[in-house]
Amino acid sequence: MSLPARLRSWLPPLVTAVAVLALWELAVRGFRIRPILLPPPSAIAAAVVDDAPRLLSAIWVTGRTALAGFVLGCGAGFLAAVAGTRWITLRQGLAVTGVVFGAVPIVATAPIFNLWFGALSPWSDIAVVALVVCFPTLIGTLTGLASAPAASHELLATYGAAPRVVLTKLTVPASLPFVFGALRVAAALSVIAAVVAEFFGGFRDSAGFFIKTLMANADYTGAWATVAALCAFGLLLYGAVGLAERAALPPSKGEG
Repeated sequence: MSLPARLRSWLPPLVTAVAVLALWELAVRGFRIRPILLPPPSAIAAAVVDDAPRLLSAIWVTGRTALAGFVLGCGAGFLAAVAGTRWITLRQGLAVTGVVFGAVPIVATAPIFNLWFGALSPWSDIAVVALVVCFPTLIGTLTGLASAPAASHELLATYGAAPRVVLTKLTVPASLPFVFGALRVAAALSVIAAVVAEFFGGFRDSAGFFIKTLMANADYTGAWATVAALCAFGLLLYGAVGLAERAALPPSKGEG
């Protein structure tokens, strides 16, 4: 992909973001919406600048939790799906388990993990994030592993390829687009899960606790500023997944 084409790919989301922020600002000021309900983006940006050191500290604490849970949960989901390729009964059971556990709300699991690991243990919040992201990754990987063409399986069977060769040379490479699609979803979910888990316990300098404190003190603009900082971290994690996907997958036709 040439540089101009790469820049053009960034233009639509940038224009959309600017348009949304501009409409938000005009709507708040035009309809005189109170900050308690919805502060304007300019006020949120000012709060981010004024409270930048504390925001960075909070995002660092919550970001570590989100990233650790993301790695553990996605890794567990991927490995479980790969194990399911060897035994069809296990694969069917994993699919049902993924749907069941994926429907469990975070507000139900966070207090349970606090009881198991301790409310002040980082592993409590990490476990919540890992559980949330594990099953989207599991389902996406199971779908991807089953996407390899039957003709390719037959060809490798004709050559007497070992199961390990089929796995590493055919099924796993074929699954990567699905895996990275699931990882993109998990990147956003990991930040959400980390913040929600922090509402039920965790470090006092975390973003979740920070938001609770700001809301209790009626500093709604500061709470929105924290949310904006969390969104920025989520975009960074999402972008990291995109870069990994670009490195792992060959460019599609028409890309340089």
